[in-house]
Amino acid sequence: MGKILIIEDSKVAQAQLADILEKEFSLEFRENGRQGISSAHSNLPDLILLDIHLPRMNGYDVCKLLKNDADTREIPIIFITAMDAEKERVKGFEAGAVDYIVKPFYPQELLARVRTHMAAIRENRQALELEKLKLFKEMSVALSHEINNPLTAVYGFLYVLEKELVEPEEKIKTSLLHIRKEVERIRDIVAKLANASRISQTDYAGDAKMIDLHDI
Repeated sequence: MGKILIIEDSKVAQAQLADILEKEFSLEFRENGRQGISSAHSNLPDLILLDIHLPRMNGYDVCKLLKNDADTREIPIIFITAMDAEKERVKGFEAGAVDYIVKPFYPQELLARVRTHMAAIRENRQALELEKLKLFKEMSVALSHEINNPLTAVYGFLYVLEKELVEPEEKIKTSLLHIRKEVERIRDIVAKLANASRISQTDYAGDAKMIDLHDI
């Protein structure tokens, strides 16, 4: 369930938003900018609904502070306000908001917009995870090649030792056997690293995709 931080001082608006969103999302309410900023840092939400007219600090300033902080700048912010003037919309987008919803709320429109932004968040996170896995795959393949070179040399020296030692003592034979087993273990680990290039995806409802890591 996605987490939404709602920074809104109106109890009526809070009740309306809760009625529309609480069935699908986890909601946290704060009534002023300072509380909202503190909450955004302590419990990073997936999305922020931010009223423009707040006591002591308006929504534009709250948005700018959040966007100027490395910990919170990636959180999408949707302004909610009773004002629908073009200059207010422009000011909101310039502050860093991704959307702008005008009061009074139309439930289906509000829900559709929030769902759209939540879906975009999931897609962005999925793309980031895929990028990380791609990097991991490339590193795994490169590392397996790097390990294979000295491993081949160890196998060669071990073979020579086993051929040159005629009727070695039992202690030496046991040691050579343990060395061969450990080298084979390393070879198996390298093989698993090489197989990390296989990444599969599973489709789920709502066009969501999950990465299946069982074969890595």
